[in-house]
Amino acid sequence: MSTFSCNEDLCSGCGTCVFVCPKHLLTLEDRHPVMSEENADKCTECGQCVAFCPEGAAEQEISEGKTLGPSLAYDIKNKAIIDGALKSRRSYRTFAKRPVSPALIEEILEVANWAPSGRNARFLRWIVLPTPAKIREFNQTALNWLVNEASEDSAFIKHYNPQSMIELLKNGKDPFFCGAPAAIFLVGDKNQRWGEIDCAIAATYFNLAAEARNIGCCFAGRGTNIAQASSALRQLLEVQDNESVYIGLFFGHKTVQAHHVPARGPVPVTFL
Repeated sequence: MSTFSCNEDLCSGCGTCVFVCPKHLLTLEDRHPVMSEENADKCTECGQCVAFCPEGAAEQEISEGKTLGPSLAYDIKNKAIIDGALKSRRSYRTFAKRPVSPALIEEILEVANWAPSGRNARFLRWIVLPTPAKIREFNQTALNWLVNEASEDSAFIKHYNPQSMIELLKNGKDPFFCGAPAAIFLVGDKNQRWGEIDCAIAATYFNLAAEARNIGCCFAGRGTNIAQASSALRQLLEVQDNESVYIGLFFGHKTVQAHHVPARGPVPVTFL
């Protein structure tokens, strides 16, 4: 049920919240927005009413007691900054040995928590390997699975060369996280219609929020796929039977900085 309410002392009756509600659940009564009990059951608490209210009169229970920060208003001067930040983001694979502090990881996750999701379902769950010791435990479990349990029918074995990974792992190399001191996985209900897409968007938010803090980050394709395939790794990560491992990333402090934005080819686009 929705927890929408309106501070009538602040409300000007402009109707902006009614206009922006994506499910048209609000109406104006006596110049103030109202959500019926019937409509409240349909509300996904997306926050559009709160975001666009110019007076700060729209409220949700989830925001109670919190100071809401200002939204970044459009300014032509911000275009170059935002475009530059997006173009400057690089997949990063060479990390300093020092760990990323739990406080910094939580700060990045706090930003990533604003990623959009289909119907605002917000079903996903983050699983963090925050230390090199946890990364080593993941890799040792992966090695044991590859040597002793991996089936030839496994989707992972069909797409990757297990013997090359076994050799790398036995020689102390890290084929999954490139020696990063930390990794993170996004998991969620395997029956979610938009599961893979929602998790990819959230991972992108995490990546960009990490970059804003000078933390290098890269998508972990092999790490994701072996975590999904291996029952031992699923147990290590505490993945539930009804969950899929949708996407993983590895990250850490940078050793070098990028100085240029490489060129891209023409955009492959079709206008109809």
